[in-house]
Amino acid sequence: MAAHWRDTRDKLSRRWFYALFILLPLTAVFGHRGIAPWLLLASLPAFARGAFWQSAFGKLFDNPSLSDPKFASFASLLLLCAWIFLSGFWSPKGDPGMFLYVLGPALVGASIIWFSLTLTRIWAWRLGRAFLWALVAGMIILSLEGVTDGFLRRLLPPNEPSSAKDIVALGRGVTALAPSLFPAAAIAVRQWSRTAAFAVLALGVVAAATNDVLANVVAIGAGLGAALLALSAQRFTLKLLGGGAIVVLILAPALAALIPVAPIYAEAEKALAPELARELSSSLHRLAIWKASAMEAFSCLPFGCGADYARMWKETAPMIDVPGSTIELSVSPIHPHNVFLQLWLELGIPGVFAAAAFVWFGLAALLRARLSRAVGAAIAGAFVAILVSIMVEGSLWQVWRLAAMALAASGIALAHMLEKR
Repeated sequence: MAAHWRDTRDKLSRRWFYALFILLPLTAVFGHRGIAPWLLLASLPAFARGAFWQSAFGKLFDNPSLSDPKFASFASLLLLCAWIFLSGFWSPKGDPGMFLYVLGPALVGASIIWFSLTLTRIWAWRLGRAFLWALVAGMIILSLEGVTDGFLRRLLPPNEPSSAKDIVALGRGVTALAPSLFPAAAIAVRQWSRTAAFAVLALGVVAAATNDVLANVVAIGAGLGAALLALSAQRFTLKLLGGGAIVVLILAPALAALIPVAPIYAEAEKALAPELARELSSSLHRLAIWKASAMEAFSCLPFGCGADYARMWKETAPMIDVPGSTIELSVSPIHPHNVFLQLWLELGIPGVFAAAAFVWFGLAALLRARLSRAVGAAIAGAFVAILVSIMVEGSLWQVWRLAAMALAASGIALAHMLEKR
């Protein structure tokens, strides 16, 4: 009876995952924020298994020790979430529940990673192929949407007089899938060939280039460079990326405060043609946002201004003239467009310490694992793609971005199991 139930449960779980992987590219095209609920639905097969609660959490808390990097990384995450909760009491927004925006995607993503790491060979093969095809289909559809100015999105209501909003949304769809390109390429190496892996990455570049978000092109390009470096020097690359991220996090406000915004704007006004200035206005605006966020972060030390302070600060933040913009713009448009600066601004030194510890111990756990060259390259590529995205446009409170990270991590777990098996 028990064996029959397990067979039925496994069959239902497999069909559930197949259905979700069919929906994944459509989710990226028609609603990038849907990545978060997609991830929650994908976690249900793990949450339905008693073994998950026994092994995933049991192994962490049976003999808890900071010498175990997995436990230390998880403890750092809990410390970060606890500080977010506390900061909600002095934040102008007054919402201690903001910690769930971080803890929820982390726990849900961890359940899918656990599930992927416990698969049999046939399960890993089937779900790995489904993950790969979902990414390929997503990038193909996003590329076609970019070339046709959002043809499929324009077929659905509401009918916008301009397709600008649709194009931005499609760019966010590429952002949601971009980190997962690298584990998909690692799976393609195992299931097909190296040529197929590069073809998968090339599809991502095409989708990014045709959907008019420069950050996506830079993220995928930089991720590809990191992946190639990791193929020849895995441990060095992972140490370089993890250590570099921590250093940039620590120095972020000092570096941003040194940005010479006024001279850059003056030079842009003189040197740039009006059309080019309009194209670059968003990037120029970010320079002012970063500098203002850094200066405001210094005024809130040591504990930060509180979770989601930037959204409240928008109401009173200074307005500036940005080259290429026809209206004045705020130096605080909802969030700083840089997660590192947001940590300093809203969570202060304790939040930065917890985030740095999470990266440090997570890196230590990866260095202890026996990773194949392809999986190590996938980790490096996905990490850099995420890093670029969160440093130029991301927010800590955008759950879909954290869900995109968890999706990439689950793909890496699938690729690891294919190699291990």
